[in-house]
Amino acid sequence: MDKLKLKDLKSPKQEIRQKAWEEVINIIKSGYYSNLLENRGFFRSLLWFPLQGVRDDAWNHLEVYKMLTIEGIERTLVANSDKIKISAWEHVEELLKYELVPKDIIVSSRYSFWRLLRSYYPTIRKKAWKLFPKLVELGIIQPSDKERYYEFLSHKKPSVRIYAWKYSLELVKQGFITKENILNQIKYLEELSTKESNIKKIAVKILSELK
Repeated sequence: MDKLKLKDLKSPKQEIRQKAWEEVINIIKSGYYSNLLENRGFFRSLLWFPLQGVRDDAWNHLEVYKMLTIEGIERTLVANSDKIKISAWEHVEELLKYELVPKDIIVSSRYSFWRLLRSYYPTIRKKAWKLFPKLVELGIIQPSDKERYYEFLSHKKPSVRIYAWKYSLELVKQGFITKENILNQIKYLEELSTKESNIKKIAVKILSELK
């Protein structure tokens, strides 16, 4: 650990962080990493760090978290901050792969993911909806969640509703929902196609695909 300064892992400079992570991996490969084990709490805190680049680097090194047997990562799935939460949910597949969080814990935390689908932040909303089909595929979103999804098809906010429709056909192909059920609510999509906006263009495109 002579060369490694742990604080470099939270440097605002990406190149400094990159070198620090490389050193962490080299130390682990050497087999002598008791000092790293003593700093598990520090590594876990990086997943909550305010600077996104620091968080992203940490999430991109989950194999290190596996090697250091870091616990408590599941709390990121239900964090108060949408920005912290979306980072966690975007890495659910890796959390399962490295067995860092049991699947049943992720499934029981999905109520927190649903909130991201109507996040105040447009970018987070977009990321969450893009992730939705993957969570269906992984069995995180359950068949019992269908009704909750259907509610989004008529959501009062057009900027939320349009995403539910955007991924509807993909969800039909997955067998999560039926085309018949979404066509029963088609008026809510048609409504979006009547207002001049970027949403109108998307709505018109989806309507043509549904026919």
